[in-house]
Amino acid sequence: MIRRHQLSCAQFVELADAFALDALDELEQRACARHITRVVGHHGCREALATAHGVMDLLAASVPASAPPPPTLWTAIEARLGLGSGSSNAEWL
Repeated sequence: MIRRHQLSCAQFVELADAFALDALDELEQRACARHITRVVGHHGCREALATAHGVMDLLAASVPASAPPPPTLWTAIEARLGLGSGSSNAEWL
C-alpha cells in the first residue's frame, strides 16, 4: 500500500488563502482538505483558514451585489497569489 505524504502545518498555512478560495488544483485542494480535517494538533492551520475566510467575507461585502465584478478581477487575484505563474506546490503530494 502506498501512503500519501501528509501535508505539514507550515505547508497548509502557506496554502490556506488559496484553499479557502478553492483556487488550488484538485490534488492540492484534496490534500488541504485531508489536512484540516485531521484530529491531531494543528499549528496555526485553523487560524490561517479562519483569517482567509474573514478576508473572503470582507471582499464579498465590498462588491455591490447589483454590479458584477470586472472581468479582470480573478486574473488580478491569481497574479497576487502567484497562481498564474505555472508554479506548483505539488511536490508533497
